[in-house]
Amino acid sequence: MLQLGSNLYLMNQGTSSASLLQMTGGGAGIDTSFGGSYWPQLDLLDHVRWGFGDNQPNLMRKLITRNTMVRPLLESLRDMIYGSGVGFFKRSVDAKGQPQLIPYTDALLDEWSEATELQDYFISAINQRVDTANVFTRWEYDPRDNWFKLSVSDSFSTRIGAMAGKSGEYHVNPYFGHFPSFISSDTDRIKAFNRLDWEYNKARTVTISHAKENIAGQPHYAFASWWCAQDAIELANLIMAFHKNGILNGYNIKYLIRMPQDYFDSQGGRSVEAKDTKKRWGDFSDNLSKWLAGTDNVNKSMLIKYLRGTDGKMLDNVDVVPLKNEMSDDAYDKVWQTAHQSIANSVGILPTLAGVNPGKGNDSGSQIRVMADFQSEYRTPIHRYLTLKPINQHLKFMGYKNVVAAVKGVQLTTLDVDPNGKQASLNTGQ
Repeated sequence: MLQLGSNLYLMNQGTSSASLLQMTGGGAGIDTSFGGSYWPQLDLLDHVRWGFGDNQPNLMRKLITRNTMVRPLLESLRDMIYGSGVGFFKRSVDAKGQPQLIPYTDALLDEWSEATELQDYFISAINQRVDTANVFTRWEYDPRDNWFKLSVSDSFSTRIGAMAGKSGEYHVNPYFGHFPSFISSDTDRIKAFNRLDWEYNKARTVTISHAKENIAGQPHYAFASWWCAQDAIELANLIMAFHKNGILNGYNIKYLIRMPQDYFDSQGGRSVEAKDTKKRWGDFSDNLSKWLAGTDNVNKSMLIKYLRGTDGKMLDNVDVVPLKNEMSDDAYDKVWQTAHQSIANSVGILPTLAGVNPGKGNDSGSQIRVMADFQSEYRTPIHRYLTLKPINQHLKFMGYKNVVAAVKGVQLTTLDVDPNGKQASLNTGQ
């Protein structure tokens, strides 16, 4: 038995009865972070839950839908990973015996790249990687050209099959995470891609591979680092909602209004029925909201007429006392900056590049150039390795032994070196 992945094994290798075994339940365990049921053996679903409600990607997407920071950061990270796109390079050794990669192409690679829409696939794979950290790739065999077309199976609609003791497979259903609409019989069950048996993959026409980093305690699904910043994202969302409501309704509580409890119990010396008292309180509260709240009435003053008794003193009436606001805009701004810096760190982008550390003495043109090159060179290799992995596996299937796919990077430079401010570089992600 040969282990192909963290929970995937090849049985009877090299024989006609070869099959894939996927361990689930007690054998494969459960994901420690963002995991599903604590008793997977008793789970009625025939796939591995992603989150307790099988909707973890959906929950994280909902969290950032109204956030102004996370999505732009993920797109920035995507662009840094993508560089100038995918290119093909041939391994060679220079005169000094140093390995090097030489740009390479031929008619077959050009035709396959066109057929599989390679650049679009790569962008989609990167988006999946930065969003959920799991890249599911569909391998669709084309018998006419004898190659596989690669496409991304959206992680929101893809799950790992939980068919213990049977061939490994992945399940695809557009309503995963939407239980009111989910129907198990509508699920497409697609066999797992076998990197060691191309005939197996060809015979099944369509297979799916799963590219993820093996995080400790995560036998099934990986998770993006920014998922750990949920509290910071929620805090940033609350601050935005607070300011929105503040503009609409008037910032903070500015007045303490004190009134006798029996203020509306009588009128002209006569007692008032309970229902009339309740109505008078309701009408007064509505009017108070109009007088002291809203965009047109922030800090508005209120004039109240009062009666004097026989002794000339003011009778019980409404007492409006201004309250001092101890929470300044500067304090809110500091919380906002802290939340955004935490979010940028969780995405893996240097704060200055993320735009959350302006004016701190490290945002000159030359410093930003150095940080951008550092970010691209040292914080993208794992991302690139995992997203390029299916492409390089297919190159081997096509018979290329010394040709690899790599990212055509961009390195920033000074204008006196290049008028465009950038020059070509190479990051293989290998």
